[in-house]
Amino acid sequence: MQIKGEVLRTVRKEQNMSQEELALELNVTISTVSNWERQDVPGSRFIKPIAEALNVSVHKLTGVPPNVSSVHEISVDTYEEENILLKRLMESFEQFVRDKEKNIGNDKQESWEEEWRNG
Repeated sequence: MQIKGEVLRTVRKEQNMSQEELALELNVTISTVSNWERQDVPGSRFIKPIAEALNVSVHKLTGVPPNVSSVHEISVDTYEEENILLKRLMESFEQFVRDKEKNIGNDKQESWEEEWRNG
């Protein structure tokens, strides 16, 4: 779900609210609101606060009908994404070590440290 700039501008004007007033309500700069209306799309975390500030439904701003429940967007924090990737990398490395440790004492064992360093 996203808000198109022209819709945001139209609804804001219908509510007799200036860009400055909306910016103050959302704790953003006036230029941010201006950019949203001209070219940028507000991030999904702003959809509900914008709707509340303008006293309209999210559905009016996004154009998504209220009976459409399958449209659900979750904003994932960048740090959370990085943590997930780091966790997967650690799990992969730990599995690699476990696999190599199973071969300890095996005549075919290679130096797993060397293999790991050389990729």
